[in-house]
Amino acid sequence: MILQATHTHLYPGHRGTISGLDHLADLRTGNDCTVEFSDGSAVPGTLRKSDDGWQLHTSAYRTAAGTEIVKTAWRIRLEEDDNCVSFRILGKTPG
Repeated sequence: MILQATHTHLYPGHRGTISGLDHLADLRTGNDCTVEFSDGSAVPGTLRKSDDGWQLHTSAYRTAAGTEIVKTAWRIRLEEDDNCVSFRILGKTPG
């Protein structure tokens, strides 16, 4: 499963799409994924179910411009519309 970001890093309010997942009902907690960024960089991640929705945990990485991004846990909302699964970053969460 690939989360396709439209920017070089994630931030609250960011939206993107998910490929390799046809329906939200197919998603299980602990799914490994890859987050691909607009500059061509990519980072491994994991989607986990939490008490208040979903979390995306990403590893540390470096953008194509050389900016170091630390590993982060994000609260996210997942949506399904017209056979397209998407995500929205709601904010950071402690680990």
